[in-house]
Amino acid sequence: MTLFDDETTRRANRKQQFDDNFTRAIQKAFMEDLKGFLKRKSHRLLPFEEVKEKLEIWFARDLGIQNIPIDSIVGSEGRYRAFTRSFMPLQEDLRDRWKKIDQVRESRQDLPPVELYKVSNAYFVKDGHHRISVARVKGNKYIEARVYEYQCDVPLDKETDLEKLAIQENYHRFLKETGLNKSRPDHNLQMTRLGGYSILMEHIENHKYYLEKKEKKDVTFYDAAASWFDRVYSPLAEVIRSNRIMKQFPHRTETDFYVWVVKYGRKLRQKLIKDAPVYYNPDDDNPTDAVEAYAKKYGSIFRKIIGAFRRFFGLVKY
Repeated sequence: MTLFDDETTRRANRKQQFDDNFTRAIQKAFMEDLKGFLKRKSHRLLPFEEVKEKLEIWFARDLGIQNIPIDSIVGSEGRYRAFTRSFMPLQEDLRDRWKKIDQVRESRQDLPPVELYKVSNAYFVKDGHHRISVARVKGNKYIEARVYEYQCDVPLDKETDLEKLAIQENYHRFLKETGLNKSRPDHNLQMTRLGGYSILMEHIENHKYYLEKKEKKDVTFYDAAASWFDRVYSPLAEVIRSNRIMKQFPHRTETDFYVWVVKYGRKLRQKLIKDAPVYYNPDDDNPTDAVEAYAKKYGSIFRKIIGAFRRFFGLVKY
């Protein structure tokens, strides 16, 4: 029997173990930050206040108590600088509270549910940051939470970071300005690059001009957007789907490809038709040729390898 193997020593060892658990967690947070810097991908939580402002979300309902996947929690209300995306602690002043939660869990005492905001398929912490952090360190996949849902017209998920949030903000503004969130509620116009929605707005403006010239009357922007979606975008998207082109570009979306194909189709048209008009209307051409030509040019095995390399090092994020 060990000379100093008494209750006091055991308590001291347990206390030291809780200290060590926090130290390892904060060290892991440092490594996550370093990895994010090297890969140019932030490992920080999203600020809920900024999400509310950018996406103009509104409270909908209390969903009650649920078991929520911890890795779907992407942000925080007020404490987004205190933890990494995987809820490793970033600040030394979190130690005492973190250790107390760890000790309560170790003693198998019940902890109250955390409180989360749900926005699409992503969650933001209202209360319970330390409980989530300790649960994550202990290897838990789910946590009990009271969930309050906010309505949002664009998708968010566990992959959403600040750059993707900026894209979603543009998506929200695009839907609001075109009215497509109401006139075509089954739309799916997700893009993966900033600047893409300004190109779609230009396409709709051109389509509006085309309609007014053809019908010899004024057309509202909302009506032009709905017509563009039905007569220009959807047929080309259907060609993209039927050719299964997106299998060659798994990190992009149909709407990304629509923009690129229209731009590539314009180049083909200008090569084939001398003095082609400045305005290009996709209705005038057979989109299949442009889709196949673009896929052949940019879907080669060499470009796939380069694309995989760029995605691995964070040069292509979505």
